[in-house]
Amino acid sequence: MSRSSVLRAPIALVSLAAACFASPALAQTSLYGGVGITGVVLGVGHSLGDAFGVRGELSGWPPLSRSFAEDGIEYRGELKLRRATALADWRPFGGTFRLSAGLSAVNGSGDFTGNPQSAGSITIGQATVAVGPEDRYSARIELPSAMPYVGLGWGHSPARGLGFFADLGVLVGEPKVSGALSSSLRAKIATTGRDPDVELQRELQSVRDGVANVFGLPVVNVGLTYRW
Repeated sequence: MSRSSVLRAPIALVSLAAACFASPALAQTSLYGGVGITGVVLGVGHSLGDAFGVRGELSGWPPLSRSFAEDGIEYRGELKLRRATALADWRPFGGTFRLSAGLSAVNGSGDFTGNPQSAGSITIGQATVAVGPEDRYSARIELPSAMPYVGLGWGHSPARGLGFFADLGVLVGEPKVSGALSSSLRAKIATTGRDPDVELQRELQSVRDGVANVFGLPVVNVGLTYRW
């Protein structure tokens, strides 16, 4: 399946939900809002009888500052996350408990600058060099642009009026790690007799190893719904 067709899937499911909203023969429409790990959540849902429903939602938060250390380098930078998700719900017992699955179009990344934890020098891969203010090492951790979602939750039942919802699930996908060296830092690594590109990839591999067990992004949301 092509990348463009994957990204069209959430739009197609949301369009299906919109078509359902226009049909008076089906159950009621709801609006909902909440907050969670992936930020502020706004969505619209539609129940297809007692057991099934469809939803489309947007979520995200403003850029957040974060830092972490890896192999003597302290990374400081910014995280951002926005996503648009199409979901299908199944209520196996006909109540508020549900199982959910869907697909998210994701814009999520972390951009970090690496600085030495010990003053005066930095180790990139196997090359240790003295550094100054002009020397820069940057790393980028990026989520896939399309991520399947699986989870469970409570709420979004066909009952009219004000209600509560909660979601617990995961967006499935492995982060991609990339990076770059400033020209001045590349030149200093080259003076040690080492290849700057090889040492950069070694350093990035240590970051990849640090996120190797990350198979997705957890999702925990709570909020309120109103169905009419």
